[in-house]
Amino acid sequence: MKNLTLRQVRIFASAARQSSFARAAEELHLTAPAVSMQIKELEAEVGSPLFERVGRRVELTSAGEYFLVFARRMLSTLTEAESVMGRLRGTQRGVLKIGLVSTAKYSIPRMLGLFREEHPGIQIQIEVCNREELVELLRDGAIDLAVMGRPPKHLDTRAEVFAQHPHAFIAAAKHRLAKSSAIPASILNSEELISREQGSGTRVIMESFLAQHRISPPITMEMSSNETIKQAVIAGLGISFVSLHTVGLELEHGQLVVLDVEDTPVLRAWHVVALAQRHLSAAAEAFRYFMLERGAQLLAAQFPNLHPTST
Repeated sequence: MKNLTLRQVRIFASAARQSSFARAAEELHLTAPAVSMQIKELEAEVGSPLFERVGRRVELTSAGEYFLVFARRMLSTLTEAESVMGRLRGTQRGVLKIGLVSTAKYSIPRMLGLFREEHPGIQIQIEVCNREELVELLRDGAIDLAVMGRPPKHLDTRAEVFAQHPHAFIAAAKHRLAKSSAIPASILNSEELISREQGSGTRVIMESFLAQHRISPPITMEMSSNETIKQAVIAGLGISFVSLHTVGLELEHGQLVVLDVEDTPVLRAWHVVALAQRHLSAAAEAFRYFMLERGAQLLAAQFPNLHPTST
C-alpha cells in the first residue's frame, strides 16, 4: 500500500462513520463523485472492496471493518503528532477541536467566546451532535475534547466534572399542572410525553427516572431537536423532560414552566472529556483548565434563576 494517501484514509473514515458517501462529502467539503473516486482508488490500493451499497447507505465489508481499525490508528496518531508539535512550537496558538452534545450548544458557545477573547491566537472548530455521535468523534480522534453529561464507559477517557446539570419536566404555561406543587410522579402516566431520540443523553436520564418511579407515560412524539421539542410543548402538544440549560429564555419569558414533580430536578454533571492516552494540544489544555476553573461560575451567571436543590 505504498501509494495510499492520508486524504484517502480521512475520506474512508468519514464515509464509514456517516454510512454515506454523500454525507462524507458534505462533512469534508467535497463533491460526492470526488469521494467515490477516492474510495475506489483506496480499494484498488488495498486490493479489496471496503464498502457495499445497501439502498442509499453504504456498509463496511469485512475487509473494510478491519481496515477501519488501522485507519483510526493512523488518524489518531497524526492528530497526536500535531498536538505534540504544537506544544514544542509554543502555547497559545493552534486549533482547538471541541465536540458538544446538542444540549450544550445553549451554554458552551458563550464560554468559548470568552475563552477566545483571552486566547486570540487559538482557532476553534465546533461539532454539535448527539451523545452517540460525539463518542465516535472522540474515539476517532476527530476532536480534542468533548463536553457532555455522561462520559462513555467503553473508552479509556479522562472525564472531569466542571458544573451541575439539572433536568426536569417542562410544560406550557397554561398546562393543567403548571401551578401545581409536589406533583407525584404517577400523575405523569396520564400525560403525553415528547421525548428526545434514542442515543441522546437526555433520553437515557429520562428513561432512568421513569424506571425508578415505575411509570410509563405514552411517548407520543420523538424528536432530535431541543428547539422543536420546546415549540411542541409551548403549543400544548405534551410535556417533556429536558435539560434546564436549554430552556432559560422560555422560562424567563413565561412560555414554559418547570413542573414541580417529585424527585426533580434530576441532577447530573457536565464533564469535559478527553481520551486518556492522548496528548492534548496546548490549546486543548488551556480550554480544559478554563472549564474546570470557571465553567460552574459562568453557567450560574448564564442561568441565574436555576438553583437546583434536589438530588
